[in-house]
Amino acid sequence: MINATTISVPPIFSWSKIIDYLQRNEDEITYQITAQQTIRKAFQDNHQILIVDISFLRNKRQLCLQVINHSSASVTHEIIDYVCDWFDLKTDLAPFYEMAKKDELLAPLIDRFDGLRLVGEPDFYEALTWCILGQQINLSYAYTLKKRFVENFGTKIVFRKHTFWLYPQPAEVAVQDPEKLRQLGMTQHKAEYMLNISKLLVTGAIKKSQYLRQQTATKTEKMLCKLRGIGPWTANYVAMRCLRYGDAFPQTDAGLLNGIKLIQQLDEKPSKQQMRKLHQQWGQWSSYATFYIWRLLY
Repeated sequence: MINATTISVPPIFSWSKIIDYLQRNEDEITYQITAQQTIRKAFQDNHQILIVDISFLRNKRQLCLQVINHSSASVTHEIIDYVCDWFDLKTDLAPFYEMAKKDELLAPLIDRFDGLRLVGEPDFYEALTWCILGQQINLSYAYTLKKRFVENFGTKIVFRKHTFWLYPQPAEVAVQDPEKLRQLGMTQHKAEYMLNISKLLVTGAIKKSQYLRQQTATKTEKMLCKLRGIGPWTANYVAMRCLRYGDAFPQTDAGLLNGIKLIQQLDEKPSKQQMRKLHQQWGQWSSYATFYIWRLLY
């Protein structure tokens, strides 16, 4: 392969489980998956857009990254870092699996989703706005809103008759009128939250780096909740999927509560006291426990 770059994957890794997760909604617009289980995604590289194929070399246990729309272009360090973060390749899951196999709630999930990594959202702006888009609506409609948002404010590139999209940039959204966002199907509050977050990132008032410096998800949650439109659920989601805090735990999340109820065959959702106990029990693996329970439902 010309200009191909490879990344070794950790021992606990399943490409098929990751692909299954990424294919859970047909309205996803920020990447495409081929019949050969190759991910195709557009990346901004200075003044050009690179379309990168990400495939799995099973015999070598490596991910192979290759630019397909520019014969002379190579995959940049920024793209490699993005992919490593996206699939959480640097986390050793052996301690989590050791703990989970002894946990009555998690043990059956380890067998079912063996090798699944906590698929993240490395881009801070995308993580924040995706959370806002998804607030208080079902997952299917959240993807519909995301698709409209990207198609209206993102950057499009057509290659081999296929359309690829770059996620919108804060500067593009910050100058919009709230009504433009409302026309996509957002509520007034949601449109205002999106604009506020966009403006804060444009001015540099908030940066991913300042939240990465915190030592726990609890500290990060308190900081994020100072932002308009960001509550405990959104803060924990971002801490979990973007900032990679292992102790992040959105304990009031409906999917998490319903998943636990389903696994334990409870008549009612677990109480706040039960959820606090689980958080203490899972500690730094609370994020992974949450992700695996979510995967049971969607």
